[in-house]
Amino acid sequence: MSTETATTAKNLLPHLSFTRIDRYLDCPEQYRLYYLEGFRPTEPSANLIFGQTIHQALAYLFTMNGDPGAFFVKAWEEIERMPVRYSGRATWSGLGFTGQALLKKFVDEEFPRLGTVLGSERSFELAIPNVDVPFIGVIDLVALRDGRLILADFKTSSSSYAEHDVALSDQLTAYSLAVPEAEEAALCVFVKTKEPRIEWHLSKRNGPQLTEFLRKAEYVAREIKAQHFYKRPGTWCSWCDFLPICLGDTKRAKEALIRIS
Repeated sequence: MSTETATTAKNLLPHLSFTRIDRYLDCPEQYRLYYLEGFRPTEPSANLIFGQTIHQALAYLFTMNGDPGAFFVKAWEEIERMPVRYSGRATWSGLGFTGQALLKKFVDEEFPRLGTVLGSERSFELAIPNVDVPFIGVIDLVALRDGRLILADFKTSSSSYAEHDVALSDQLTAYSLAVPEAEEAALCVFVKTKEPRIEWHLSKRNGPQLTEFLRKAEYVAREIKAQHFYKRPGTWCSWCDFLPICLGDTKRAKEALIRIS
């Protein structure tokens, strides 16, 4: 074990969250490199920054009743000067145009269907049986939609979500535990196609699904605290930020990654 890892061992799991569970299940070694060693890409993904900016613009709409399009334009202008990694045919100007189009579409077509907003970027904390740290999270939106109480998470994607993406979403399951009074859980997907569109995928969770997720959370918490970190190779390695470290490519790792405190 490295000195850095030994130093942070006591902080292996300050809390649990959907994101921590998801990253550990994707690859335990990726969890270690991200959370314990503190490695981050030198140039963050433009798609990640785009999604974060859309989230911030929507929160501005719900909390301040502000113009999300204007918020996005101002924020995106600052991104142009940042060291950001674009993939495929994506460009700063192209994503900027898409973001404005998606937000206008949301304001014109989706926002009128929402009634009382009960929470935007609503944080929560849960106690999970047999897990001695809190489970925390932030729900993008809790509101009435077409008269029904829903909780929703906003996503940006280059393609439509499949039915199983929603039915099996651990994120929606976790959020359903936090807001049990919600009649439905939803993923609201901002699709970055040539003709931008917004898709709502609604779902409900039952008792067995909630129980299964709680057991999964308990398992992951136990594995992390036991320091069971190992590489899980697969096709996903090709787009993993930490591949240079796993391959022992020190030169490439130094170029592509930085370590935060």
